[in-house]
Amino acid sequence: MKKLPLTAQTAPHQVDQDIWLYIKLPQLAIEAVAANTAVPLKEVPVAIAYSHKNAQRIDCCNQHAAAWGVDPLMSVSTALAICPDLIVLTKNAQQEQQLLQQLALIAYRFSPEVIIDTDGLWLDLSGCAQLFNGYNQLLKKLYTQLFAQSVNATSGVGRSPLAAKLLCGTEFHQHLPDSAEIQSALMTTALNRMPSTTKQQQNFKQLGLTTIGDLLSLPRSALSQRFNSDLMDTLQQLQGEKPCLLTRFKPANEFHDEIQNPQGLYSKESLLFPMKTLLQRLCQYLMTRQCYSHELVWRFEPLLGKHQLMTVRLSGSNHSWSSLLSLSRIQLERLDLPRSIEQISLYCGQFTVMPGLSFDLFGDQMTLQENTAELIDNLNARLGVEALSRPTINAEHLPELAGNIGAIDQPIGSEQQPGQTQKPLWLLPEPAPIKLHNRQLYWRKPLTIVSGPERLCGNWWQSQQQRDYYLACDSKGARYWIFRESTNKQWFVHGLFA
Repeated sequence: MKKLPLTAQTAPHQVDQDIWLYIKLPQLAIEAVAANTAVPLKEVPVAIAYSHKNAQRIDCCNQHAAAWGVDPLMSVSTALAICPDLIVLTKNAQQEQQLLQQLALIAYRFSPEVIIDTDGLWLDLSGCAQLFNGYNQLLKKLYTQLFAQSVNATSGVGRSPLAAKLLCGTEFHQHLPDSAEIQSALMTTALNRMPSTTKQQQNFKQLGLTTIGDLLSLPRSALSQRFNSDLMDTLQQLQGEKPCLLTRFKPANEFHDEIQNPQGLYSKESLLFPMKTLLQRLCQYLMTRQCYSHELVWRFEPLLGKHQLMTVRLSGSNHSWSSLLSLSRIQLERLDLPRSIEQISLYCGQFTVMPGLSFDLFGDQMTLQENTAELIDNLNARLGVEALSRPTINAEHLPELAGNIGAIDQPIGSEQQPGQTQKPLWLLPEPAPIKLHNRQLYWRKPLTIVSGPERLCGNWWQSQQQRDYYLACDSKGARYWIFRESTNKQWFVHGLFA
């Protein structure tokens, strides 16, 4: 079957060619440090430094620093002389990987094939258009999600991961180019951008090859005689003839993130901004994995002294960072913290798969469940989980043993199926005896049996307890739940209906 070219007239579901998107983060070093600190760095000159031959040099800088004349590879002392207000931060490879992991979580919602590079991401967009109503809509939504993370991103589109990276430009694609545009851009790309050794680049110049198109126009047999097998592998990867074997990204089974502030945070109000950032990252993680968390574990690390933990219990599904922040803020008010906090961490390890949505006829049941869960979470945050309780069901047949009052976070038993007959919500503290006179039941008033019996047996291996339950009423319509013991034939009232 012949593959269809990617054109504007081609429907998204008809395209079966490989489409790779490469997202480059030119300001990754700065944005990674900024994402892990509570100090605002957007409107001030910032540069990232690294050690080179016992000297500190500039690795990259933002636009405000570049406007002062700060350039990469410049010494830190020279940069500070040019720009006295320059904020110099140390390059942190671990924080860069953390930011790439966070962005990969976002990308994973748009493509099941995500690969993390040293300073960017690959996404396999093949077959993902129909879900987003076209590739152009996918690119726009992806750009919006990345822009919300305060990162600068450019992109490249190609038929292979290597081609997409080589075609990465200075802007992010808002529209997907067609096949002819992709091929033309690849053929005119400078050959020195392709991964190769210095010796190979020298040989390219001697042969008069300046673009990738010049190299691909030569016969493979001639190239294999002049160059080694590494170049042949690179060309196969470039044209998609060889599968990409790079490790695919998978979301972690646990969530753990942190934000540092070396200057320290001295009030609870100042903790809310970094807590908001961590909760936004958590909600992205939950949406990506299609699950929800049962509890949040906060860790507040002081400059001096012992850390402080705070656990926020959640009774239901909650993916709103604002709601989670409100619950954390309520509980934070009751917590005694050290005078200064240097690091805030958020951990979640208990997750439940998000259930499929089901709606009742009028659509009110889901809203009721969400409101109930929100009320329970707010009471937990204000009063503590030990202050609340809920009715639960035990694995017992006898009614007085089946009902119980348990902790609010204890799940309600679902293995007990209700019987076919009606049962009252509240039972008497003790079953009250019923008088039987001339085959007429009396308990305050004459009682008449309406329906029954329903036989219940409990703990038969210890003692014979067999009861026949009936629904009865009196002359005024009041209903009673009564039973007769099989051993002594005695009648009792066990519960009253409203």
